[in-house]
Amino acid sequence: MEPVGYLPWGLCAGCLYLLALKIWRRFRRTATDRSTLTHDIIRFLLVVYGITLLKLAFFSREPGSRTTVSTHLFDTWGTTMQAHAFFIENILMFIPFGILIPVAFSRMRGFVRCTTAAFTCSVLLEGMQFITGRGFCELDDIVTNTVGAVIGYMLYRICINIFPFSQRPSGGEQEHKLPFSRN
Repeated sequence: MEPVGYLPWGLCAGCLYLLALKIWRRFRRTATDRSTLTHDIIRFLLVVYGITLLKLAFFSREPGSRTTVSTHLFDTWGTTMQAHAFFIENILMFIPFGILIPVAFSRMRGFVRCTTAAFTCSVLLEGMQFITGRGFCELDDIVTNTVGAVIGYMLYRICINIFPFSQRPSGGEQEHKLPFSRN
């Protein structure tokens, strides 16, 4: 339930993103169509997720409160239910990453690129937690975060294979490809 408490921060940041985008488009006198609106919604969700993730993993702790480093794989699994929950939470925390990144950025639609991006973000997050002492720097977190992103990516691939997100042009209309489409 802790991430739900950080959601308002993400929603505020997402709204600020949309406001800045609206001002930018008005300044540039850029029209918005259905495809642009879809991209805006996806990126809004990405901003909400990113801020919520940062708030949960980085800003929810006092600086210097955690100073240990664990390089032992599956060290965080532990023996208690709470330790198991933290382990599983790290997987769940990056599932949206694996879904939103390939939807928001067409260059990240490949498995290797999406997984590499998740791994890199996780390493950076753990490194910053170590430097600031705002979280335990653990190899398990990097592995579980990456596994979560892989699960998210698999869900993304299942969705684009099941649902026909690409619209066909009718008459003289232009074809609109949503970010979910395979092309």
